[in-house]
Amino acid sequence: MKPGKAPADDAPWMRVSADEIVIEVSARPGASRRGVVRVTPDALVIALNSAREKGNANVELIEFLANQLRVPRSAVMIVRGETSRRKTVRIITHQPALAAAQLRKIAQSRKIGTRK
Repeated sequence: MKPGKAPADDAPWMRVSADEIVIEVSARPGASRRGVVRVTPDALVIALNSAREKGNANVELIEFLANQLRVPRSAVMIVRGETSRRKTVRIITHQPALAAAQLRKIAQSRKIGTRK
């Protein structure tokens, strides 16, 4: 599989390569519940408890994704959109197919939420 090229069955908001996954996220800070709200054709919409001030929502987004995918927090990076609701997130993993499957599962269940 070539870097940046997604298999035909992948969602347009997710790109899988040899050792990483890049996803497009639309963050919704200040929500009462944390979790995936819905999936749009171009992004995974994730509600976060934290306010967007001082990067708290970014930290919570990284923690949420790391927890859901069972990867270290250091493996999840916001590569674009740190000050925007629209973010590009890179997840480095030795098992990108497994993490991509987990992301698809999260996206399909849509209302996975956790209280903080």
